[in-house]
Amino acid sequence: MRVVFLTVAFLAVVCFANTSAFAQLKTLDGYFPFEPPAARQQWEQRRDELRQQILLSQGLFPMPEKTDLKPIIHHPIERDEYTVYGVILEVLPDYYLTGNLYVPKNITGKVPGVLSPHGHWNGGRFYHQSEREFARELESGAEKYDPSGRFPLQARCVTLARLGCVVFHYDMVGYADSIQLPVHYMGVRESMNTKENWGFHSPQAELRLQSIMGLQTLGSIRALDWLETLPQVDASRIAITGASGGGTQSFILAAIDDRIAASFPAVMVSTAMQGGCPCENACYLRVGTGNVEIAALFAPKPQGMTAADDWTKEMATKGFPQLQQLYALFGAEKNVALFPHVQYGHNYNFPSRADMYRFMNAHLKLGHTFGDEAIEKPFVPLTVEEMSVWTGEHSKPSGDKIGDVFERKLVREMTERFRSQLAALPPQQRNEIVRSALETMIGWKALDWGHFAIEMDAPKGGTFRISWKGRMTDKRLGVTFTIAGVTPESRIDPANKEVCVFVSKNGISDFFDKEGKPIDEIAKLMSAGKRVVILDLDGQGGDHPLERAPLVVSGNGNQPWHHSLAYTYGYNPTVFSQRVKSLLLGLGLDGMAQNKPAGGTITLYGLKGGAPYAAAARALLGDAVDKLVVDTEGFRFANIEKFDDVNMLPGIVKYGDLPAILKLSDPATTEIRGENNTTARP
Repeated sequence: MRVVFLTVAFLAVVCFANTSAFAQLKTLDGYFPFEPPAARQQWEQRRDELRQQILLSQGLFPMPEKTDLKPIIHHPIERDEYTVYGVILEVLPDYYLTGNLYVPKNITGKVPGVLSPHGHWNGGRFYHQSEREFARELESGAEKYDPSGRFPLQARCVTLARLGCVVFHYDMVGYADSIQLPVHYMGVRESMNTKENWGFHSPQAELRLQSIMGLQTLGSIRALDWLETLPQVDASRIAITGASGGGTQSFILAAIDDRIAASFPAVMVSTAMQGGCPCENACYLRVGTGNVEIAALFAPKPQGMTAADDWTKEMATKGFPQLQQLYALFGAEKNVALFPHVQYGHNYNFPSRADMYRFMNAHLKLGHTFGDEAIEKPFVPLTVEEMSVWTGEHSKPSGDKIGDVFERKLVREMTERFRSQLAALPPQQRNEIVRSALETMIGWKALDWGHFAIEMDAPKGGTFRISWKGRMTDKRLGVTFTIAGVTPESRIDPANKEVCVFVSKNGISDFFDKEGKPIDEIAKLMSAGKRVVILDLDGQGGDHPLERAPLVVSGNGNQPWHHSLAYTYGYNPTVFSQRVKSLLLGLGLDGMAQNKPAGGTITLYGLKGGAPYAAAARALLGDAVDKLVVDTEGFRFANIEKFDDVNMLPGIVKYGDLPAILKLSDPATTEIRGENNTTARP
């Protein structure tokens, strides 16, 4: 249906609002099906858009300038067939990634490399089971051998090394030797929510897309940067495998980095629960997508996965068949495999590890024939002291390299480094990056009118104005948003073909006084015979306008990390983006911008708090809007202090805030007021 703005000279006091869409938020425990496209070309377009969405969510669009890793490889522990080293990599200045490198002995030529993120096991890389736990695992068949069953994380590294791979087993934030930041699930803290001296999980951090998940993803990328440079490693045969949170790290890295040759994310890819830890969630990451589609980005390369008696238990019928269909578009059905072990709980146990060894043997071309012999053989486990990298002359970080002081320093330096990186670019390239990021944040780049259902209410007349209402449902997101408009009574001059569209923070009510008369600026336009349209964007107007954005709280809400903003905007569009899209619907590609009078023009006014909506819409529509008039009132997104602010748009400060959005509009057709107002309001 075409959306046509009404220009009838009639006035009625009617406002609309629909806040129900914001109350039905998706959570990480929702259902995330994947529907593969019918044609490979469709998938390739979707793949590019989704990769950018993931990179942006991780704070990695564009990729930050890489600093010297200054690798320290020390403290070798000799075993019969392999050597284990302590490794320290400086991922960012003074921020370290730590782990153990397993190197097989008697290497001839180059061999495959394997990245091994550990996942959410107690102690991480240092994990081992108690004798009682191990006995239960033996009895159930989940484990088969000692000591591999007691030290399952070490076992997979040892076995892969014995099969001929160089393995890097590295720490997640807050685990094992990663001691510089509080544990990964530290969450929201009032002391870290300040405009000038913030930490992770704060509004200021989210406005810059600074997250623990993004930090871990960067760590995986830098681990890969280093691993492929080792003289023993064949850079064309690098794989990654991990389970649980390590499975999340595995399929995320495989999705965004073409250097990975094989991936084996265990017990994590599913259409059900998507990852409960803050280190598995980031704003924008799963808006309109889910783990199965993210894993599909690795096609057609070899990818194996396991299922257990957890959120992955239905993967054989929900998710995996769709992955097979996607791989079939490339003629690579044999490159994707699922190994269900639903008789066991959440795990990376012996049956699952055995499947992984066989998978890696085949796809990394290790050349082994296993037969019925034991794949995992006895080994001497490393002690915590032997595994630790903080030994000898390499002492643990302390002072300003650890804790809250370091956290604040780290995010501040991340901010400044990206600001410098962006500022160094030519203006045109910088604007292209900002526009591309804005498209992703609003969810406009992937807009396909076939994904939407549009309904219009018939116009309603009253004493003073004509009114109408539209509803648009994004079938992919399952979200309905609204737009409503009024056209005040005026004597329209047929020779005057300018349409003036007004938006604000609160909608239609902002533009009329208590007696229902339009404000002076609108009255002057009406007197000049111009067409005037005033809009209620999504959640504005009505008896109960949306004043604060509803948020998702994970778990029981008792822990600081339960309140991470990523649990809301990692799965749902922001209120701001919904309002901009409702404005785009009105102005839009199939609306007023193409149905304006012959030779006519559209002027978009963003007043009374409407400047950011109008600026974003004009930036995305370009010349379809002929002129932009905004009164910013000194507004800056950087002044937002609450997660539930309706103007919260994660990432926008990273890309230059409102001034950067305004620079995307032609300055010759843009009028900016209010920049001298020093009382900038969020």
